[in-house]
Amino acid sequence: MTQRAVKSIEPFEFRSDFSSTPEPKAPALPDGGQVTLTGPELARLLSEARAEGLAEAARLETLQTEERLQAVTLKLNDALANLVALAGHLEAGAYDGLDVTASLDLIQTTAQRIIDGQGDLFADR
Repeated sequence: MTQRAVKSIEPFEFRSDFSSTPEPKAPALPDGGQVTLTGPELARLLSEARAEGLAEAARLETLQTEERLQAVTLKLNDALANLVALAGHLEAGAYDGLDVTASLDLIQTTAQRIIDGQGDLFADR
């Protein structure tokens, strides 16, 4: 077994596990607190800021489009539900001897037009 001679001892700061470690001091800025950037550094920072701004704008536009589509979809679902309820009432009236064939055809045509028109949801407004 070989042993090494101890050349120096560094002190160890003992503290409980619950205390926070001291924060390192920020390095002092040269030239009295002014930051200097080279041309390429400034161009990189500007391009990063522009890219972040464009990404945020695209994200907001996507959110607005999704909200608009959700609102239109809910309205279409309500319209279809109303047509189904109306068709049910007309069919119930048919048992009373009323001729509701023309009304049911109109309801089916309207429902088909609403369903086919859902492609318009994606049109630019």
